[in-house]
Amino acid sequence: MVVTAQQIWDQTPGGVWAYLVILASIYVLYILKNYIRCVIFISRLNGPKTVPILGNARCVLKDNLLSRLAYESQDYGRVIRIWLTGLPYVIIMEPEDIQLVLSSMKHTRKIFFYKLLDNFLGKGLITRDVVTWRTHRKFLQPAFHLHILEKFTITFAECAHHLMNDFLRRDNQEINITTFINDSVYDILSETVLGINRTSRRSNATMEDDLPFRKGQIMLLYRLVRPWLLIEWIYRLTKHGKQEEKQRRDLFDTCLEMMKEKRDLLRNKGSDVAEETVGAKKMSLLEYMVEMNEKNPCFNDEDIVEECCTFMLAGQDSVGTATAITLFLLANHPEWQERCIEELDRIFDDDSRLPTMKDLKEMRCLEMCIKETLRLYPSVPIIARILGEDVKIGKHLIPRGCGVFISPYSTHRLPHHFPEPDAFKPERFSPENSEKRHPYAYLPFSAGPRNCIGYKFAMLEMKSMISAILRKCRLGSVPGKEEVRPKFRMTIRAQGGLWVKVVARDQTSPAAVKVVN
Repeated sequence: MVVTAQQIWDQTPGGVWAYLVILASIYVLYILKNYIRCVIFISRLNGPKTVPILGNARCVLKDNLLSRLAYESQDYGRVIRIWLTGLPYVIIMEPEDIQLVLSSMKHTRKIFFYKLLDNFLGKGLITRDVVTWRTHRKFLQPAFHLHILEKFTITFAECAHHLMNDFLRRDNQEINITTFINDSVYDILSETVLGINRTSRRSNATMEDDLPFRKGQIMLLYRLVRPWLLIEWIYRLTKHGKQEEKQRRDLFDTCLEMMKEKRDLLRNKGSDVAEETVGAKKMSLLEYMVEMNEKNPCFNDEDIVEECCTFMLAGQDSVGTATAITLFLLANHPEWQERCIEELDRIFDDDSRLPTMKDLKEMRCLEMCIKETLRLYPSVPIIARILGEDVKIGKHLIPRGCGVFISPYSTHRLPHHFPEPDAFKPERFSPENSEKRHPYAYLPFSAGPRNCIGYKFAMLEMKSMISAILRKCRLGSVPGKEEVRPKFRMTIRAQGGLWVKVVARDQTSPAAVKVVN
């Protein structure tokens, strides 16, 4: 007697359904096996106190958890548990542990939350999947070699000169320097990334108003403490979601239009365009990417637009805040300000010329001060990766697929690597002191293969702005406003602004500044 499948189904429907449920359950467990391993592992770790659903999300944003971790890490161990809106992660802080993660190509994938930055930053190097990132990084890396960056120094110097004049116009005034610095950084990025110089942009009110690169707002943290908004289709229905989508379209359309203009211009110049661009004193990253597209069609128009958005947006807050805080700390540590001024006077010897690449390289004391500022207040206070394989740290075996947070802000304050961690001591970065330090103890631009591609660009940019100001001005502290009050977002910002007193150098001596203050 032959029994058909239909007869079995009709006779034992409950058994068939139970069988299907078991199969489905096994499949789900297989898909989630790495997540389950992570949850089991992380549940056994110590970490900061959590609250239901949000975990440590509000603690990270509101209670200055990153500041506390450096001092509380001994209470938790080398691997610290943290929950963000129901998702489990670990934090590691010791340089040798960080090196295991950041130095390996196996751990270059970024965690889910980076995708929430796509609409703000564009889908560029910061948020790209590993395969696309590797290809784009290979294409773009030559644009950040020093012989190419040297062509940008003219723009850095000219914009810094305008910034210095803005300061001089506020002689003997107390000012919040953040707005001035941010405007100068935007001028630099507009010209070096887009090819729009400061004069033409500021003389064209319509262009100034239409450019969307200063109108967006990062919504990641807003969504992080509202878990339902992490579901993309729900978020798109909200007012903020619609505004962010409009901002993304505006960014994309603006960059696309500029890209087409550059392509038409370059093609109209004929076959010698590459030679002309390389030999030119000024160039833009957009031009470089358009030429790259001509030679490598796989680097397409959409890729150019996405990377253009990323370069324009990622460098604004980070470089602006770092530059402003450096000037602020020099104003509040006049002995180091004087050392920088003496160095600049020695380099330029009363010559009013704009700085060259050689001049910028010789600003070693200023570089030490910038590095110490970035130690105290790294522009990006936290970064994250997903482990591509199990990693052993001490007695712990962190499972593959686990999200790992690394906080430069916290690691930079470990007292066994940086004694007196809250003090401003630029001598930490003298050649002799730097060579003794673990290479992953200091990571203001991340580290390893997926580090910040523009870190040399940023350092030259900051040196140009700060040196231009110190060649003509001395900065003094403002009573009652001598401390940085960091505000943690995707980048560090200074709550309440950064206030200094500007005094033209030809009107005062170092002693006079102290009397004024």
